[in-house]
Amino acid sequence: MPFNPSEHDYAKGKGDSVISGRAFMRSSYGGVVYASGSTVYLLPDTSYTREIYNKGSRAYGPVNISNGDGRLLQYFRTTLADGAGRFTFSGIPAGSYLIVTEILWMADGRRQGGDVMKFVSVSAGQKVDVVLSR
Repeated sequence: MPFNPSEHDYAKGKGDSVISGRAFMRSSYGGVVYASGSTVYLLPDTSYTREIYNKGSRAYGPVNISNGDGRLLQYFRTTLADGAGRFTFSGIPAGSYLIVTEILWMADGRRQGGDVMKFVSVSAGQKVDVVLSR
């Protein structure tokens, strides 16, 4: 899918919406692993980022975007999840977004986990709380 800057423009502005949430996965041993210290990405919901989502939802482990377009960097925001996997994006313009983060851990000498992603929409001034898990 080609990158279309005009489809992403709404995400560059300043707004008064807030998206917060928590990211975690359940390990094969039944314990909960949080996205502690992981970078959380907020991307505009566009045909380009939907392609990223479609690749990631079929993958086990990190998503490899081989044809990534560097222009996307101007349109997404990042934050770090705290020790309990909580994160917040403030000053967000109204619109639809894709939230992505990675949760990884070691078990039995092997790396486990992967990406968690979710679409969310916010109206002007709205505060939304989301859970990212799989």
